Amino acid sequence: MKKRILFVIPSMRSGGAEKSLLTLLTLIDYQKYSVDLLCFRREGLFYDKIPTEVNVITGTEDYEMFDGGAKSAILYFLKKGNLSSVADRIKYMYAYKETNPDVKDRKMWGLLKKQLPQVNEKYDCVIGYLEGNASFYAADYENTDKRICYVHSDIKKLGINKTANGEAFEKCDVIVTVSQVCADSISDEFPFAKSKTVVIENITSARLLRQSAQSKTVFDKNNEEKIILTVGRFSPPKGIDLAVKASKILKEKGYRFKWYHIGTGELKNEIEALISSSGVKNEFVLLGERADPYPYIGGCDIYVQPSRYEGKSIAIDEAKCLCKPIVTTNFTTVGDQIQNGVNGLICEMNENDIAEKIETLFRDESLRKEFEKNLGKEKTGNEEEIEKFYALLN
Repeated sequence: MKKRILFVIPSMRSGGAEKSLLTLLTLIDYQKYSVDLLCFRREGLFYDKIPTEVNVITGTEDYEMFDGGAKSAILYFLKKGNLSSVADRIKYMYAYKETNPDVKDRKMWGLLKKQLPQVNEKYDCVIGYLEGNASFYAADYENTDKRICYVHSDIKKLGINKTANGEAFEKCDVIVTVSQVCADSISDEFPFAKSKTVVIENITSARLLRQSAQSKTVFDKNNEEKIILTVGRFSPPKGIDLAVKASKILKEKGYRFKWYHIGTGELKNEIEALISSSGVKNEFVLLGERADPYPYIGGCDIYVQPSRYEGKSIAIDEAKCLCKPIVTTNFTTVGDQIQNGVNGLICEMNENDIAEKIETLFRDESLRKEFEKNLGKEKTGNEEEIEKFYALLN
């Protein structure tokens, strides 16, 4: 008899956790497992790529309106004659203004989850695949034999609500994180959780990546113009502002290049303004979201990760699979992926050192080829990590 699993995630937007979940759902053995996915919002770059074997349960228009602007939500529920939701949305508005983060998160989640579909099925395992509300949902789910919470970031750097997440971690049976640094961070913040925290790396399928990378050509290459690529959300942790500033330095030194960026996010307007004020509109090119970034990674000369912190960078693993010379900042988990001077260059977390390391690769073709050669010898991809996942279920 198949084991029944419920995954929980707020949306399938273009983040690392969402991409990680999509890969896992693509690789799961559906002969052995029956999978439901509760996706709070019916949206995201990866939403339409969810495998057909997965039964998707989504929040309704009521949920999406409730989680939107206060005025439009209140008018929406008034027109429906749903006075209890009107009252809850007003409470939600005041909860959002609460200065005590413990009280704020508890109140907001208590009101928000009332708008989600009532799922009462019996599951062998319920998995909150993202810290925060998804984990809260999994921890509170009653009709299941096992509860798992996933943490995709260094929890110290993430700045989460310690009380609310601690309560969820206490209720769950297993905490999964994506690197040993992240596991150590959880143990430091929540000592009781050490014994039930396990590391399962984000799964990267080298075979699927290479097939996709070779499927089309996306760059019209000029031999005198180097192609740089960065993938990441416009958010403070990803450091896209540092990349823009580094591109200005390289331009002022007379280098010819195009630096392409894939992603979107809350700081998009600020990044666009920075590109304009830095005078690099022609050099720093925003491609927006791409569900299939691999032809772009495969087509670049240098991959750059300017992050301020990462749980473990999926994009770096993907660039490694495609044997791309890599420049990355020295975030806490970078040593799990890059050996400085062996398969990439690690720089300080500022635009000057980012630019300096890129300049090194611009000038030294033999070093680029050495990195490519060394990456080609590495074991890339880790589909076997799914066996650790299966072990948790069994």
